[in-house]
Amino acid sequence: MVRGETGRFSGGFPYARVGEGPETLVFLPGVTDPLFDGDYSRVSVRFLRRYYHRFVGEYTVYVISRPRGLEAGKTIRDMADDYARVIGEEFGSASVWGLSMGGCVAQQLAVEHPDRVEDLVLAATGTRLSAEGRELADGMRRRAYDHDWGSIRATVAAEMFPDWRRFVYPPMTATIGRFTLPRPAVPADAWISIEALLDYDGRASVRAIESRTLVIGGENDRFFPPAILEETARAIPGAELHVVEGASHGAFYTHKPSFEKRILAFLAA
Repeated sequence: MVRGETGRFSGGFPYARVGEGPETLVFLPGVTDPLFDGDYSRVSVRFLRRYYHRFVGEYTVYVISRPRGLEAGKTIRDMADDYARVIGEEFGSASVWGLSMGGCVAQQLAVEHPDRVEDLVLAATGTRLSAEGRELADGMRRRAYDHDWGSIRATVAAEMFPDWRRFVYPPMTATIGRFTLPRPAVPADAWISIEALLDYDGRASVRAIESRTLVIGGENDRFFPPAILEETARAIPGAELHVVEGASHGAFYTHKPSFEKRILAFLAA
């Protein structure tokens, strides 16, 4: 029996829920979120329950995607305002874990709506992309205009893995993946999301964050390298910083046990 559920919150926010814990943990996904149709299946619930198995005893985990059909020019701040409404309506407040672009949204959520955010985990993210990260994201944006989803996924795959998978997965994703992986429900959501990420700079605003904050990312992450992680942690009052040795942008996957151990320790403190 799969314990969990899927659905949509008001405003069209797709979600999947796993766990039965007394605390609520909301996960905000990264920039590739628009590359599937937004409908979480029962199979995805099984996967998420396995992925979050260390959390589901203490937490009820909600993975909340952004709505399909984003308005042109949608900003990170706009997305944060939308999430604030959903969290307020559904939970009142919650601990928030933002990944990559989702971490940028989480930062602004904590800045603009402090009453919605209890503890804040900023994973593989920062107040801005590095110069190298901007080049990578700009390339993804141009491929999104061409509806070249396989190449976008190949770029992300290359940045996630520090080992042999960095060389094997991208060509598989760019070729076989073109026919087997999901496609966006609304193609424009992909480039609108990437443009929002490219435009984001939270260096000044995050100084207003009041939530307990953990900044965690990989030593070899080219989107948000240690210099950006450190800059982000310094800007947020009292923030903790943890850099995962040997990890790239996919530290949450390739170094999952140690990554999650650090997050759980932070949340439990």
